[in-house]
Amino acid sequence: MPAQRPRAAFEPLSPDLDLEALVESTPNFEFVTRIHCDAVDQNDLDDFEKLVALQVVRLGRPLVIEGFDKRLNHTLFSEKWLRGHYSAKTEYARNLSTKTDLPLTIGHYLKNMPLLTDQWTPSNYKDPDRQRIYLKDIDCPLEWHDELKKVIPSPVFYLNKAHSNAPVARAGDLMSCLPPNARAENLMCYIGHEGTYTPAHQEMCGSLGQNIMVEASDGSVEYGKDIKPGSSIWFMTESKDRRAVSDYWMSTLGHDIDIEDHFAQINAWKAAPFKTYVVEQKPGDFILIPPLAAHQVWNRGTRTMKVAWNRTTVETLDKALHEALPHARMVCRDEQYKNKSIVFYSLEHYSAVLKKAQKSDMDRTTYKKLIKDFQQLFGLYNEVLLSECFGSNLPEQDVELIPYDSNITCSYCRGNIFNRFLTCPNCVTPSFSDEDDAYDICMECYAMGRSCLCISALKWVEQFDWNELEAKHEAWRQQLLKAKSDLEQTYLPLITQRERLNKRTLAEICQIELSRRPWVDISKPIVQSEPMEGKDSDTDEIASARKRRKISRGDQTEKVGRCHICRYLEPLWKLASCTNCCKYYCYGSLYRAFNMLPQQTMEVLDWKCPKCNNICSCAACRRDPTMRPFEPTCMLLGHDTRKIADPRSVESLVDFRHSNLRWLKKAAEDETNGSKEHHRQHHQNEDEEHNQLAPRQGIQVEESSTVPEFSTEYQGIPVDPALERLLLPQGAISTPSGN
Repeated sequence: MPAQRPRAAFEPLSPDLDLEALVESTPNFEFVTRIHCDAVDQNDLDDFEKLVALQVVRLGRPLVIEGFDKRLNHTLFSEKWLRGHYSAKTEYARNLSTKTDLPLTIGHYLKNMPLLTDQWTPSNYKDPDRQRIYLKDIDCPLEWHDELKKVIPSPVFYLNKAHSNAPVARAGDLMSCLPPNARAENLMCYIGHEGTYTPAHQEMCGSLGQNIMVEASDGSVEYGKDIKPGSSIWFMTESKDRRAVSDYWMSTLGHDIDIEDHFAQINAWKAAPFKTYVVEQKPGDFILIPPLAAHQVWNRGTRTMKVAWNRTTVETLDKALHEALPHARMVCRDEQYKNKSIVFYSLEHYSAVLKKAQKSDMDRTTYKKLIKDFQQLFGLYNEVLLSECFGSNLPEQDVELIPYDSNITCSYCRGNIFNRFLTCPNCVTPSFSDEDDAYDICMECYAMGRSCLCISALKWVEQFDWNELEAKHEAWRQQLLKAKSDLEQTYLPLITQRERLNKRTLAEICQIELSRRPWVDISKPIVQSEPMEGKDSDTDEIASARKRRKISRGDQTEKVGRCHICRYLEPLWKLASCTNCCKYYCYGSLYRAFNMLPQQTMEVLDWKCPKCNNICSCAACRRDPTMRPFEPTCMLLGHDTRKIADPRSVESLVDFRHSNLRWLKKAAEDETNGSKEHHRQHHQNEDEEHNQLAPRQGIQVEESSTVPEFSTEYQGIPVDPALERLLLPQGAISTPSGN
């Protein structure tokens, strides 16, 4: 068994870190641009909106607006007020040391923050056994929301449907266009002490992040105890570097930025091949976070208190549908924002606004902005609807209609489903609610080979009447053409676009795959067999593939083919067939060796294989001088989603747990004919090379992937008396940790 792929270790920041000196001495570090809130007032909101659109959205760079501490109500935004009004409220704090959630009251946490802070010194700040308790993602008090609404510029405030006083205006946050019961409540508070942190991550669904520090300890004496000044250190990147950040996280640090589980070391940021923006956030600092820009936060001092929210705009919706959601789907991250639904309901909102605008004396500039938003939203809706069109030459589908309630999610990836999806009539299990727990799968996941154990015989369901969606499409198309007649050849009627589409739609792919894939009767005993891509490790794929179940040529129950890459027989429904040379490629090889997801192959009407495209990287094709072997452009770490996806789930085409590390490292040796000893030696050298990579750059590597044993030597904050019966008998809060 090859050595485990190395991962960069967690290394905390020292309490006496000199941030100014660090930025000055590091070439790729730069402080974030700051403007004062008074400068915002000196111009109108349109100018401020243009600044945010240019700096944060288009250029993708963070921005800090300072000075709000002079405008905040310090009586309201205070530890004393919070303890006086919400002391008894129970929340779940995050113990970052043990990666567990801990129930405690807000009052108990606030009272013990000095104790949690005082445990950390410049000599012991790397101690892994002390508590880092972070009160994060808690609901923002209504009183704070109302006060912030008066202070924060309306274009960037939470759930703002019309950010100006004009009767007709653009929406500041498209989440506000959803029905109230469908909106994601993302106005949250974060209260942390020295050593608490938020791992490196991107804002959910490519949205824009807003974060203001409303209060922090000031270094005075509170309740007879000395406290330390509070602030937060941010490390941030630009939107344009998102792919470089992702590749660096995977190839050098051994983590996936989409998992959100790694706080990168300072040395890792220093060695990074991209610019890093640094912020020391203090009370009154309002940070605007670009879409898809990675960032992490470290809290210092006795107490920091922040309020944060996300906004969805037309620009972020495009990023969500094309970048953020495909990545989230791979790691099964909840899609709380219902992006496709936001597109639909935002179009309804803008359609009504434009009709009002035509009857009012709106200035031409504002009207053009509304039309531009409407056009971009319609383009996304057009794309969504096209993907859901059934194949015109396939049998008519029997589709069940379930009225839209915004809450149907994919049982595998947990993404929100806007309209059409597949459900299994056989995999219905009793749930805690009155209704049975159905197994629903989104079309994207089914195309990837994800489904329940039945694999096929699933039924179609839609949440909107298709005729209604088509009618909306045509009405909005006509409204757009009336405003911009030059778009007539761009947005044709939906049926015309479908006829001219030179590829299969997502729904059509699912139709075909439903007819190809076999139905498995789950009522019969399951015979345990080797998995389709039964590799024991991501760097020994072909060698262990020799151990897979072989399919006899004489087996007439299932037609089979041999993969051109791994050379093993598989059922034809697990293989992509070239329309030019009729060679077969299994989807696992296409994914890891050529960065091709199954859907990318299935949607092509006349698919030509890598060999016919002269890019095949198998051993035999590498000897062909006319071949230009494809080299994967990015690292795929592999994700074991079994603990997240519905337990009834399987992956029938690609085992996404395995990475493409071998394909990135390997050059031209023939793995299918090489000896096992050669295999072993090759991967041993490979692991040694990879293990040396991070230490050469001063990055500490994890010695073990396990969580350290919990020490009881340090007597931390006492158990919350209000919750003593809920906690573990040995004192679940007995050693401190942070965001």
